[in-house]
Parts: sequence; structure tokens; C-alpha cells
Amino acid sequence: MRIIALVAAAATVVVLGVGADMARAAEASAVECVQSVTTWQAYNKCAGVPARHWDAIKNSASKYGNWASAGQWSKQSSCWANVVSFGYSLKA
Repeated sequence: MRIIALVAAAATVVVLGVGADMARAAEASAVECVQSVTTWQAYNKCAGVPARHWDAIKNSASKYGNWASAGQWSKQSSCWANVVSFGYSLKA
């Protein structure tokens, strides 16, 4: 039972994180630019626009991956505990 509860909680975090991510991406008119966004990494397909993965951590400062050019991955330096949402930012 405990494993099922943990899996359900993890699925909720993933769904919430992806939903928040897609809303931000739509505002930037770049939904198709960054793909494969997970709690660990994001793949940048935006030509000329660097992207950076982020994790929001419960009761802690957000963690940021590297700035990635088109065709590169932005990755976290570690697997963080207590991730409440995740996504990416495009450099202005």
C-alpha cells in the first residue's frame, strides 16, 4: 500500500510540474522549443535561445541546471528531494 501511495504522489508532482511548465512555455510562444522536461533535465530545440531547467524545492531555494543552447540538455547537478514543481526558463 505504501508503494502505491508513493507512486501516486510522484505522479501528482510530475503532472503538476508539467502543467506549470507548459503554461510558462505557452506564454513565451515556445511550447515546441523545449522538450522532454522531467524533474532531472530538459532538451532545448530553440535556435538562438538558451534554456535552463529548474526545480522548485519545498522549503528551500530553487535549483537550476546549466544554460543549454539548441540541441543540448540542461541538467540538474543532483537529484533533489522534495521537488514540488519543475520546468524551464528561456533566456531573454
